[in-house]
Amino acid sequence: MSSLSLIAYKALARSTTIPQTDPYPERPDGPLIWGVVHDEHSARALIHLVERLHHLRGPCSLLMTYADKAPRVPDRKGQFCFQLPVDTGETAQRFLEHWKPSICLWFGGDLRPALIAETNVAKVHMMLLSAEEHLLDQSVWRWLPSLARETLRSFASLAARDQAAQKSLRKMNGTQRDIEIHGTLQIAVVPPAANESVFTEVSNDLNGRPVWLASNIQEDELKDVLKAHREVVKINHRLALVLVAASFPVSVEARRILKSQGWRVCHWEDGDPIEENTQIILVEEPEDMGLWYRIAPLSFLGSSLRPHFNGCDPYVPASLGSAVIYGPNVRHHTSSYSRLAAVGAARIVKDAEGLTMAVETLLASDQSALMAHAAWVAISEGAEATDAVIESIQAQLDTLETP
Repeated sequence: MSSLSLIAYKALARSTTIPQTDPYPERPDGPLIWGVVHDEHSARALIHLVERLHHLRGPCSLLMTYADKAPRVPDRKGQFCFQLPVDTGETAQRFLEHWKPSICLWFGGDLRPALIAETNVAKVHMMLLSAEEHLLDQSVWRWLPSLARETLRSFASLAARDQAAQKSLRKMNGTQRDIEIHGTLQIAVVPPAANESVFTEVSNDLNGRPVWLASNIQEDELKDVLKAHREVVKINHRLALVLVAASFPVSVEARRILKSQGWRVCHWEDGDPIEENTQIILVEEPEDMGLWYRIAPLSFLGSSLRPHFNGCDPYVPASLGSAVIYGPNVRHHTSSYSRLAAVGAARIVKDAEGLTMAVETLLASDQSALMAHAAWVAISEGAEATDAVIESIQAQLDTLETP
């Protein structure tokens, strides 16, 4: 039976929300993990969890839901992304009847009492993960404090990101229930593969030469990258640049510019050899990025010096041991760059001069290696907590599969 607080909340929700159409596709067969996320970091942590489960148990689908703004995440087969339904009992029931989730992983906070209550009634196992203090501070708890306790009781487990969130949960819960601190969960990516024999061959051809990589470069960034390379080559004559354009038209333009400026170029897709006097390796196939991120200890990630392109994912090069340089226009991946920059794994530059200085400084010392190590630590953070969550999910899914 619903408490008076929940009844009052549902009545208010019905009177203040707009009816919502359910635009859902057909539910896929098999286990379906439902996750509630609040930003790019939690979305990527959720995707990593499901990827791990897929490798451990076989195919499973992911339903990702969010409150206000859809996270920017790669499209994947068996992955659905929708805004949370309005928080009324009727809408929640329709949502649950359609999707029939196997388990619910609720990240951060911003709790929806009606939806959570109906999920509990449907006997869906729920876990609150990486709770954050500011996301738990909801006005509804001030006038219905008992509703907070009832909402939290619907979760099988509660985990806080830090001590402040743990304190908030204890205050809301009103009991001595165990609330662990597990920090953030791991957001590791599956890096692109590299052919080991090709990697060995390229490494031998470069013969210990210093290398930096400029990837996803737009046409109006070409001159900045080439200017930086020309300046650093004056100091380090053996330096090689791996240049990867953002698109085929940019690659065509790059060929023209490189020829007009007299660079000694290896056109990788043409089968050119990498020789001792090669200054630039022009790569036109993004399928080879797993190779070049491993070859280069330092990567400038383009589509970031000028507006309108909004950057590219920094976790891929970071996961392959490459330190990251980037421009100021990375709106689509701000939280990822900020996280890497905060631990010293990435450095921002504003123009060609800044790029020149960064490449020169980082390649002339052990700084790029230190940055790459910091990136690995950041990406590995939360691995132990993620393992524990996966173990708990596995146990719950096993109970669902037991006749």
